[in-house]
Amino acid sequence: MLPAISIITAAFNAEATIADCIQSIIDQEFQNWELIVVDDASTDGTLSLARAFADKDTRIRVISLPSNRGSGFCRNLAIESARAPLLAVADADDRSKPGRLRLQYEFLQDNPSFTAVASQLEEFGDWGGPSTSSWPTSTLEIENRQRRNAMPLPHPSCMLRTDRVREVGGYDVHCKRSQDYALFLKLRRDRLACLNTVLVSYRTQRPLSIKYAIWSGRFASLARKRVLKGACDIRPARFPQSTLADARSIAQWGRRRMNERGISDTETVKLTAGAVSRYR
Repeated sequence: MLPAISIITAAFNAEATIADCIQSIIDQEFQNWELIVVDDASTDGTLSLARAFADKDTRIRVISLPSNRGSGFCRNLAIESARAPLLAVADADDRSKPGRLRLQYEFLQDNPSFTAVASQLEEFGDWGGPSTSSWPTSTLEIENRQRRNAMPLPHPSCMLRTDRVREVGGYDVHCKRSQDYALFLKLRRDRLACLNTVLVSYRTQRPLSIKYAIWSGRFASLARKRVLKGACDIRPARFPQSTLADARSIAQWGRRRMNERGISDTETVKLTAGAVSRYR
């Protein structure tokens, strides 16, 4: 019997978290699935841990790469070999709640015009947590984010239709960051949904470094050029730095830090200015 859902996991040096990720899939209420773990030439025990699970559960397949290719390449490889009509993203450092696959499967079965469904996230990490996200759940709000080319859904909790993801070419391997954003740009005219239920525990870093925020913003700018303007010849080694993109990233980073720390707008401006001077 073919699986109803293919779960795709790209893993690199995830020895500390991969077991929790895989176990959270095994513990799902919905059991008709396959899990495809693509190990991106890890140098720690990630591969052996994943293979140990596969040895005990035939629903788990492990693909090992001889050299590091990036998460986009790994996800595309998993998508290529997926046997199910639905894809669920499961990052190697996250955990899926027991009802995740069942609820998302039922939604897409009941709503055939929708390409993807996500859910709220429960953020946690070395900093503490959990902290629950508040992604928009109304179709109108999600469509508005799509029109503005903003991120419409939280990617770590997404379930998507396999054929549609393949049709748009999967993830853009040239976007080393913001690959999820590039995928949603390709799906900007598709119907997307987000449940109001927390279905994924999402491991995050706090505080996020301003350098990471800026580089993510630059790759998001690259994604817009490649997808929206058809400039597919622009590659990471050649794409120009954008003062506007950097300014946008810095502003978003400042707002995030304000929310995390519960500080005032004035303090946020000082914090952001200090971070920018250190980054330069």
